Amino acid sequence: MKAVNILSLGTLALAVALLPACTKKDGPLKSSYQFEATPQTALSKKLVDQTGLIAQVSTDTAYKLVEGVQVTELRYVSNVGNSMKLFVFEIDLTNPAVTLEAATPYNKPAFAMQPMTKQAIYEDREGHKVWGGVNADFFNTANGTPRGIVYKEGLAIKTSFTDAGTTFFGILKDGTAVIGNEARYNEVKNNLAEAVGGRVTLIDDGLLPIQTDATVEPRTCIGVSKDGKQVYIMVIDGRNFYYSNGMNYASLQQCMKAMGAYDAINIDGGGSSTFFIRNTPGFSDERFVLRNWPSDNGGQERAVANGLVIISK
Repeated sequence: MKAVNILSLGTLALAVALLPACTKKDGPLKSSYQFEATPQTALSKKLVDQTGLIAQVSTDTAYKLVEGVQVTELRYVSNVGNSMKLFVFEIDLTNPAVTLEAATPYNKPAFAMQPMTKQAIYEDREGHKVWGGVNADFFNTANGTPRGIVYKEGLAIKTSFTDAGTTFFGILKDGTAVIGNEARYNEVKNNLAEAVGGRVTLIDDGLLPIQTDATVEPRTCIGVSKDGKQVYIMVIDGRNFYYSNGMNYASLQQCMKAMGAYDAINIDGGGSSTFFIRNTPGFSDERFVLRNWPSDNGGQERAVANGLVIISK
């Protein structure tokens, strides 16, 4: 009994000694480990410094795809503890050797569906090389009809807007980029060389519209600088908890703003989100490689209605 009493008194003394550390006055106990985001690339530094979305950087790489085109691939832990992976094209349209064009299945002015790396093959040729690309507009999954407009090499394939929420991205005949709604389209339609449709407006003349839909999904979005000479395209993977969880519209806004976009829109996401690059200057059957992980069919590409491809002239 004496040993038990000694043990009990020792336990009580220890409990009393620890009590002040747990009082309401001192607040909750905090972990001694603190996350610190240490980006390695210029674009990722902008995202870390200006968005508050990134708690810790896991991998951060950047490389020149072709003259005028920079790619950044960033894997990180978000500010709410989620694994994330994003991919970005930065396209400098002041470089006369590079541009963006609308891609369609089989390179035809018709509605159908085809994976983007296959669409790229039909676009690719000497003097008109495809170096990378992404999916574009939302579409009717039964027949491939896109919801927004389509212009290809100056040809207006589709000029109607589904509703007031439909937006577009375009390349004007002077080589600069434009983003807007139907009213903006009516101002520039006679000068459009390339165009694809989109949906939610993320940035409008430098302002961030309030987003009421907080749904987190894989996303593809596109933004342009105020002068229309810089284009930013981002794909964020999702629906894969341990790899990447996706973003909501408000987070997309912050990322596009940090990159330098003055106008930006969301384009088709979910299983459609596709980010691919060319891995050789030659024309082998394997010259286009998927960099992201589409959420459909275990990472397999979805057949989509159209896309945007980066062309060197």
